[in-house]
Amino acid sequence: MSEDWRDLRFTPHPPPIPHTGELGIVEAVAKMLATIEPKGAEIMRGYEFKTRICPLLTRYGFELRYQVDGLCEGKDERCVHQRRTLAKLTNALTGKGAIVALVGPRGTGKTYVASQLVISRLWAELGTAKCSWFHYTKLTTVVAKLKAFYGDFGTTDMARLEAYREFLTHSLDLLIIDELHEVADDSRHKDRILSDILDARYAAKKDTLLISNQSASEFSKATSPSIISRLNEHGGIIPCEWESFREKPAI
Repeated sequence: MSEDWRDLRFTPHPPPIPHTGELGIVEAVAKMLATIEPKGAEIMRGYEFKTRICPLLTRYGFELRYQVDGLCEGKDERCVHQRRTLAKLTNALTGKGAIVALVGPRGTGKTYVASQLVISRLWAELGTAKCSWFHYTKLTTVVAKLKAFYGDFGTTDMARLEAYREFLTHSLDLLIIDELHEVADDSRHKDRILSDILDARYAAKKDTLLISNQSASEFSKATSPSIISRLNEHGGIIPCEWESFREKPAI
C-alpha cells in the first residue's frame, strides 16, 4: 500500500459480502435492544412512580390502596366506564372553580378514579416548573375539625381552625371531599361548612370534587339546594352506577 495518504482515495472498495440470511452483529443487537427498551422504560416508570409520585400521594391524603399507576386496563365494561369518567373529570376540572360530584354505589371505583386524576396531573407536571397542590379528605374529618369554628359555641383555638379553613378554601388547586353520605346526623353543620368551602373555592377559581355513595337522586335530596345549584351551574353530577368491583373482580 502506498505511504501517500492521497492514494487511498483511489483504493477500490472491497466487494460486498453475500447475505447468508442470518442476522449480522448489528442487526442482532438492534433486535435485542428492541425487546429490552420497552421493558426498561416500564421499569423506569415504575421506579419514578414509587419514588416520586407515591410520596406526593401520601402527602395529599391518599391511602396506599389508591397509589396505583394506571387506570384498570381490563376489558371489563366497568373499566371502560371508569376511563370515560376520568375523561369527563379531566374535561370538567380545568382550574376555573368547577364543582363536580361523583355519585353511585360502593365499590364502583369512584375514589380510585379521583386518585387517577391526580396521578395523571402529577405525571404531566413531573420535570416541569409547575407544582399543583391537591388534598383528599372525608367530609366527616372536615366537619369534625371545623364544627367549632362554624358553631354557636366558642373555642380557644380559632387561629388554627381559621388556618385550616384557609388551607381548604384557597391553598389547593384541587380539593377532593369523599363520603358526603356519612354526615347525615350533623346535616346542619355539614351544609353550612360545605357551602362556605364551595363558595370560597369557586370565588378563588379553585376546583372541587365531591364523592358520595348515594344515587344521583338521593344525593340531590340529601344536599342543600344551594350546593346543588352550584353543581348544576359550575360543574355537574356524574353517576357511577355500574356493577361493583367488590362483588366480582375485573377481567
